[in-house]
Amino acid sequence: MSDVYVPERGDRYHLYKDCADLGFGQLGNTAQGLGTHNVAPMPLDQAEALKKTLCRTCRKTAALRP
Repeated sequence: MSDVYVPERGDRYHLYKDCADLGFGQLGNTAQGLGTHNVAPMPLDQAEALKKTLCRTCRKTAALRP
């Protein structure tokens, strides 16, 4: 599998850079005056080694995408 997207904070990884939850998280941080966090691509096995879990939205989206 290709890289997944991991925000520098949080416990989830995302399969898609355009994941709605990833975008909402960034918007929520901005609204609270916290600023956005860097999102870094990394190999799936590295994200899992960091104890990150798959985002629920990405899991549902992956079932729908070809």
